[in-house]
Amino acid sequence: MKVSYHWLQKYFDKKLPSPEELVSLITFGFAEVEGIEKCGDDTVIDVKILPDRACYALSHRGVAGEIAALTGIPLKRQETPAFIESDTLPLSVTIAEKSLCTKFVGRRIENISVKASPEWLMVALKSIGQRSINNIVDVTNYVMFDIGRPLHAFDADKVEGDLVIRFATAGERITTLDNKDIALTESTLVIADNKGPLSIAGIKGGKRAEVDGRTKNIILEAANWNASHIRKTSTVIGVRTDASKRFENRLSSSLAEEGIDAATQLVTELASSPAMKIGKRVDLSFEVEAPRTISITATDVSRVLGVSIDEKEMEEILARLSIPFVAKGGDITITPPAERLDMEIPEDIAEEIGRILGYDKIKGTLPRNTTFTPTVNKIFYYTEKIKNILVGQGFSEVYLYTLVAKGDIETEHPLADDKAFLRKNLTDGMMSALVRNHSNAALLGLDHVAMFEIGKVFKSEGEFLSLSIAVAQVKKIKGQKPADIVGAAFALVAKELAMTLSPVMTMLGNDAVGEVLLDDVIKNLPQHESYSDLNFTKALDIKYKRFSAYPFIVRDIALFVPSETKPEEVIEVIKKEGTDLMIKGPTLFDDFTKEGKRSLAFRMIFQSMERTLSDEEVNVIMRKIYIAVKAKGWEVR
Repeated sequence: MKVSYHWLQKYFDKKLPSPEELVSLITFGFAEVEGIEKCGDDTVIDVKILPDRACYALSHRGVAGEIAALTGIPLKRQETPAFIESDTLPLSVTIAEKSLCTKFVGRRIENISVKASPEWLMVALKSIGQRSINNIVDVTNYVMFDIGRPLHAFDADKVEGDLVIRFATAGERITTLDNKDIALTESTLVIADNKGPLSIAGIKGGKRAEVDGRTKNIILEAANWNASHIRKTSTVIGVRTDASKRFENRLSSSLAEEGIDAATQLVTELASSPAMKIGKRVDLSFEVEAPRTISITATDVSRVLGVSIDEKEMEEILARLSIPFVAKGGDITITPPAERLDMEIPEDIAEEIGRILGYDKIKGTLPRNTTFTPTVNKIFYYTEKIKNILVGQGFSEVYLYTLVAKGDIETEHPLADDKAFLRKNLTDGMMSALVRNHSNAALLGLDHVAMFEIGKVFKSEGEFLSLSIAVAQVKKIKGQKPADIVGAAFALVAKELAMTLSPVMTMLGNDAVGEVLLDDVIKNLPQHESYSDLNFTKALDIKYKRFSAYPFIVRDIALFVPSETKPEEVIEVIKKEGTDLMIKGPTLFDDFTKEGKRSLAFRMIFQSMERTLSDEEVNVIMRKIYIAVKAKGWEVR
């Protein structure tokens, strides 16, 4: 929140410290300061008010109270608004949603003079980045930034019938004061008249009842809205205002009357006419805030802060904070001010004492030495054990998406159409992963793809821990089938951990995926006392290597060579012509002798880091390789 130094000074008779000194005090005793800048002859301090203090500190008065506590400079006594009310200006209001509008305070004022604001008001608003509109609108804004109470003014002659606070109906729209056309939903709370919505409750006023130069009569409104509802509505309609920011952090209902009266007083000073009439306050309350009391002792505060503080010092700090209290026999009973909704428990009081005392006075102490051996988490232990077994057999662990396109449990707000459900098994994801990895096996130099995943699955009957193992063969190996490899892996895990596993097997062509739930299995295994056998401390010399995001091309070459020719000789010749685009190979994958001739077959992978290669580019390289090997007298098959 931007705070004007001159505006703050209005709360004090005594001269405040310089803006730079205030920045230091605020930073170490109240809130972070995000910036300080000159604005004419004024200085503006940008104070970062966190949500826990927003109930009172999103205002010049709230910040002034903190400065008074930090400096010891007393606040100036504020005058009570004084004006004469009339019984002849009734205001009829109906509240249909009492749980969302817990208090409504309103007043009708007639025969006002709408004009430009006086210079002091325009300067005050400009200093904190607000544009002057006219004296009535500026008054509502001034009160909001002064005491933290949002208000709204309607042109009473543009209101048709009584005011009603209700949900919008399907198809209703509103044009806001900044000329945005907003479609309202049936969960949007509005202030409406007989014709339709006049404002989005607690967020933004509408254009239809705007106060302008022709306005003669107004309705001032100050209501208390449900904080969660304001936050959600503001997010849904995409409108966030200074008013909504305050309402979504909770405000004391007591500020409603104070805000209306403060605004009325300013209207009488800035917009009066000989015939002006001020109606009586309409006050509808449905949720009364009970006075809160918090009992605490100096001993309690000392224990929480870790520093000794006596009762007298504590009482002095509470007085500087303008927090009422009664001390009796060592017990201090505190009655937090109505707007201090952040004070609920004794620890809140200890925090207030600590920050005014100065956190620099609280010395750091090391915790005492304790001997503590953590209990081994059984599920973690056995899942890590299973991982070690499978990795030792050449399997790679994968982490796949928990949110998928189909499942038993649907998410309320999906991230995307293909991520609308929680997965009900690991198998479906492993099937897709097999296909993707199989297509890249040549690049990785794999004869087969072997993967596993241990993760949560979400069925209609509950949440479970599952193990899935998958194998896809890239090159057929006699006597080895993916289903047999998967079955053998499950059997090894069961043997090593002395458990029984009955996986469900699923085939994708010749590829295989097995899955089994682990919860009941692990439950019956013995509890271990340490993680020492899981090899967590072993370090591997693994370095990241940049990879290409572009497709690769695979080419093979088979040659007849003399029987005494070594594969390394052929590899050397091929590499000379392969250029930097040959990122893998040549790799020997076939070697046999037939009719006195030795046949050697090599595989090469071509890929660029900058672009997608064309077949013709690779063909050019292959022609150069053919010429080079033929020059050696070798025959290309």
